[in-house]
Order: sequence, then structure tokens, then C-alpha cells
Amino acid sequence: MRKTRRQIPDYFVTKKNTILQVVFATLFAYVFINIYRPFGSGEWYNVTRREFSFYSALLVIAGMLIVFISRIFLMFLIKKEKPVTIRYYVLMVLGEILFMAAMYAFLQKMVMDDRRKFLYLMYQALHNTALILLIPYVISLLFFAWKAKSISFNNLLQQIRSSSSFISFHDEKGILRISLKTNDLLYLESSDNYVSIKYLQNNRPKSVLIRNTLKNIEKEFENSFLLRCHRSYMVNVNKVSMVKREGNNMKLQIESPDNVFIPVSRGYAPVVKKFFDGNMN
Repeated sequence: MRKTRRQIPDYFVTKKNTILQVVFATLFAYVFINIYRPFGSGEWYNVTRREFSFYSALLVIAGMLIVFISRIFLMFLIKKEKPVTIRYYVLMVLGEILFMAAMYAFLQKMVMDDRRKFLYLMYQALHNTALILLIPYVISLLFFAWKAKSISFNNLLQQIRSSSSFISFHDEKGILRISLKTNDLLYLESSDNYVSIKYLQNNRPKSVLIRNTLKNIEKEFENSFLLRCHRSYMVNVNKVSMVKREGNNMKLQIESPDNVFIPVSRGYAPVVKKFFDGNMN
């Protein structure tokens, strides 16, 4: 049975991340050459620092053309919807190092008229090129992996929170004060800088007071089952058993042993109408 080759994670080879990796490698190579002056560049002609910076930029651009060409082939594979295996990716990187080192050794031998043997120059070039490419490659790949895992973790956390049967309330300092089943929560009532949380316990109405504002809680639970209907009230829409209108006023009946009615202020009436019945008049 043929063994399936392992594929490289998709986030390593996306178009955006590939561009970021090449740009980062280019900047790293430019800084590396200007600080350490490999490939015999420290013995170039008597040039000023500005001239050296210019010529080293040309050297980096020439080397990165090899990387650019190899990434075109990579994008071609992805466009053809062919799997990018780990083996192919490793060989691609090794090929970039090899061809770039050969180019640098050739330039050093022919242009700079270095009298040392080509194989020796090639050996040195391989060492320097590996540093120039592998360091930024490893850093960028670790960053892409961390970013992907972070996004995945946040999405998972969001799913857990959205599907959780519990809801937690914190005070203004972020300290957890109460967690309860969403089905037991009735409504919230504010008074100055405090919020009274009304809920059921063994089918009996209970309440707990926390120091916070309804505005903060509204922001925290935006687009959830908690609906702001009044300057002083938020209700659990799953506990609203009836929307009652008396003249120009609206009230929400809460499903509880006390059959509490929560007022709807004029400012929040359009939102409440839209939520429960877009055709209410």
C-alpha cells in the first residue's frame, strides 16, 4: 500500500504569508550583509558606506530573484490544487540555498576576481546563504504557526462560549460574581452603578447585586439573547412569554412564578419591535 506523504499546513503556503516571508527574508539578508559582510564583501573595492549599502542591496535583490522564481512554481502548484508536501517544501528551500550560494560564489570568483578555489567559495557561500535564508524562514514559519493556532484557539473559545449553557457576570473590575444557567436567567435591573441580576433557583425567584453598569453588560453581551429594552432593564428573550401593548406603551411579560412585566421605553421600542415582530404597529 502506498504511503501518503504528509502535506505542509496551508497557512505556510498562502499567497499572503509567502509574500510576507519573502519580504522578511529580503530585509533580513540586507541587514545581515551590511553587519557581517559575508561573501568577501568586506574586501570589496574601496567604497563608502553608502555605496556599500547600495551594492549590497543589488546583491540581495539578485539572490532573492531565485527565491521569487521558486515561489512562482509553488504558487503554480497551489493554483493547480496539487498538495504541497513537506518533502517538496524542504527540497524547495534547499534548492533556493544551493542556487543562491552558487550565484554568490560565481560573482565572488568572476566579478571580484577571488583567487581561491570555486569549491571553497561555494562552501562559504552555502554557509552564509543558509544563515541568510533559514533564520528568517524559521522565524516567519513559527510566527505563521503561532498566528494560526491563536486564531484557531480563539474560534474554539468563541464556539464554547456561544454554545455554553452558562452565563457569567463580572463586576466593574472584571471579577467573576455569579455564573448561572442561561435558562434560569430572567432579567437585569440597574440602579445607579449597580445591577440586580434576577434568576430562578429551584423555580423560585432570586437576585444578586453586582457593582457594574447595564451599559457595560450590554456591550459584553452584544448580539446575544440579552436584549436592552429600557434604560434600566435588559431581558432574557428566551424568558419573554408575551409582548403586551397598552396604548403607546409596551411591556414584556417574563415567564416566572411572579409573572413580572418589564417596561419598554420609547427609545428602545423600535429595537424590541424588530426583534419580536417586525410587523407590529
